[in-house]
Amino acid sequence: MDIKNFYLVKEIYDLEALKREPEEYIGGFNNNFLVEFIEKNRNKYVENGILLLEGSVIFSSNNKEIGQIPLFDDLPTIYSYYLNAIEEYMEHGVANFYYPSQPIEVRIEKQNARKAKINIDEDSLVVNEQIFLESFINNSQNFFGILANQLKLKNYQHELAQIENIKKRLVK
Repeated sequence: MDIKNFYLVKEIYDLEALKREPEEYIGGFNNNFLVEFIEKNRNKYVENGILLLEGSVIFSSNNKEIGQIPLFDDLPTIYSYYLNAIEEYMEHGVANFYYPSQPIEVRIEKQNARKAKINIDEDSLVVNEQIFLESFINNSQNFFGILANQLKLKNYQHELAQIENIKKRLVK
């Protein structure tokens, strides 16, 4: 299983253009160049210690990918929603939410003792539950760690604490 994120570097007015020429719109995957980009454009993308940057989280396994272009929204909020959903999933075996500003539904549900199913919009992916949870938590920690430590955005301490709590529950 592979989990990565991307971020957008300019406004999208035509989804077909984004699909045709994603390199014109995507600043990087897995936080590559994120710090440099934000530092150069801090006035545009940071307000009151909050990052205002669009992007998405992509899940792939067995040559299938979900969550990819053209699905995007506020990237820090998407990560936060996933963290909340993972907590709910760990407690109830199912969780769902919608992207912050779009009618894109995400659902995570237990399939059996070792498998979880992730649905994003109309696509789904069945994955190893433990690998999914550990991978997502590590990606989230990396993302929010960059925001809090390298970009000095202190409003993300809650998410870092939430990640630590989830990690403790995963060990049990």
